[in-house]
Amino acid sequence: MLSISGCTDEVIEETPADADVDDVGNTTDVIATIPADAGTSDLVPSEDLPASYEFLGVRELSAEYVGEEYVSISGVIGASEGLYMYQDSTDVYIDVIEMEDTTSAEAFISEYRSGFSSLSVGESRFTDVSLNGHSAVRILQYITMETSNVKRYTYVWNNGEYVFIVGGATDDYAVLSGLAEATGY
Repeated sequence: MLSISGCTDEVIEETPADADVDDVGNTTDVIATIPADAGTSDLVPSEDLPASYEFLGVRELSAEYVGEEYVSISGVIGASEGLYMYQDSTDVYIDVIEMEDTTSAEAFISEYRSGFSSLSVGESRFTDVSLNGHSAVRILQYITMETSNVKRYTYVWNNGEYVFIVGGATDDYAVLSGLAEATGY
């Protein structure tokens, strides 16, 4: 369960290199450290965004909102949502949720995932990916627009006690992965 619910690796100090080599010659990812005094809004990227993204603003989210939108679980300390526009036409967002500890962050992700039923089309709803050195999951959903079913994707991962959720009004998961990587966490 831990391998699919989020990052379980110990956080390593950030270095300028993209990778590090351990004593036995294995390459390991370097994982960005979240500053101890960071709030959820501090973790929403507003500068140095990938091309074609415009930062629109950030808003605080209540624990009640988090419970209604994702999963009602104890341990939510705070949350913020960064709002973005991709290519002047596509709304995308990054939600950052601070939990009491890493265990509660992993439980949040596990509970959120369990709220999705299997897809009957034969497609996999969940795809394990790596984002910023963390194990993440890309979730496939379908929404109805007019008379058509349209794909929507969401990326979810954690870095310690912080849960990151990236989604938006696009059927192109690469649009979201670029924004997810811009968090640096």
